[in-house]
Amino acid sequence: MHMSSRKGAETGTVAVKDKDEVQILFEGIWYDAVILAVSNDGTTCQAKYEDEEEEDNIDIARRVRHAPPPIKVEQGNRMEIEWEGKWYDCEILAVGDGDEQDTCTVKYIDHGDEEEDVYIPHRIRTPRIKLHSLKVGQKFRGEVKRITGFGAFVDIGAEADGMVHIGRIARERVENIEEYLEVGQMVDVWISQISADSKLGLSMVEGLIHAPGGRKAQTDLSAFKGVSSDQWLDGIVTHIANFGVFVATTPLDGSAPQQGLVHISNLRNYVVQRGTIEDEVSVGEEVKVRVVKLDERTGKMGLSMKDTGDFQGGVPRAPADLVPFEGVSPMVWLNGTVVSHAPFGIFISVTAPDGKSKARGLLHISRIVDDGVIYSTQDELEIGAEVQVRVIDVNVALGKMSLSMMEDSVY
Repeated sequence: MHMSSRKGAETGTVAVKDKDEVQILFEGIWYDAVILAVSNDGTTCQAKYEDEEEEDNIDIARRVRHAPPPIKVEQGNRMEIEWEGKWYDCEILAVGDGDEQDTCTVKYIDHGDEEEDVYIPHRIRTPRIKLHSLKVGQKFRGEVKRITGFGAFVDIGAEADGMVHIGRIARERVENIEEYLEVGQMVDVWISQISADSKLGLSMVEGLIHAPGGRKAQTDLSAFKGVSSDQWLDGIVTHIANFGVFVATTPLDGSAPQQGLVHISNLRNYVVQRGTIEDEVSVGEEVKVRVVKLDERTGKMGLSMKDTGDFQGGVPRAPADLVPFEGVSPMVWLNGTVVSHAPFGIFISVTAPDGKSKARGLLHISRIVDDGVIYSTQDELEIGAEVQVRVIDVNVALGKMSLSMMEDSVY
């Protein structure tokens, strides 16, 4: 067997020695094997699978784990049972004898119904950790269950898999997740967020979490001194509050990132209401920010995600005439041309239904495609590209127009 090399994501160390019975990950599946030899530095090993085939130079941290112990099921235990793809709390009423030791009788906790001859290996598991009992900053070791374009879902033994955003997989920028992770791989993760809607955020980089409380280290903002307010910097959302978003941003010299606050008033070019910030950004999301305030004495940095496109040479641009677009149905498709990009969307020059009037509107990044996540607007549409858009909001007084390219939903 051969496994292609992968880049370095942070993983834990598994202590193994010659003749240990272990499991080895190959193409998303864990196989039983025996260790034949371990390298002097303890990072790789040679092993033999059950089919007698051998493999050399196995990355221990990534691909080797101790075989999980068999599940212990006894009468009176509180366990979980699978039914039609979902897991329910149950109580073990009896365990089979003799040839039936792998089956049991259970009672469902929520409605009291009983079920006999439940096959333990496939349908019974130990109770999962409740999300409300988790704390930000806790460390777990989990198994990668699914990989998407924007991150990886990891099972840490909780009632829901956690998501490691692409920006929290490694300290360096990750372009291709599959160069770092594969399904089945065991990784160390830290709890970064537990949302009210039962979503679990994880990080594979210990420092890239927000853990309230405790003494805060002195913030060194010297690398941001003199950075123009027109300069866009890379950042990652670390925490969301009701008044704004905390972002870890990297200075131009590439030194250690520091955290700053994007106040709710500097989040978008349009007004964002309190309680709706999580509709705009999510923890772990990569964003572009500008430094608008710097106080080295207090170690506080004010950031902005608002576009500078409404200003030319420091002079505000006159509001566009959007009267021809008032009352246009959101179901009507209009012709448009891409005129500029921003970190959060694309500005489109749109032709009104009369075929003569034109005005610029914002196509927000969340309204470009129905499915998937977009990380760079420039990768989607080039300047000068002709597009079809719909008008979803017009503010004549402010000269603002919001657009959508989505097929299924405008809003």
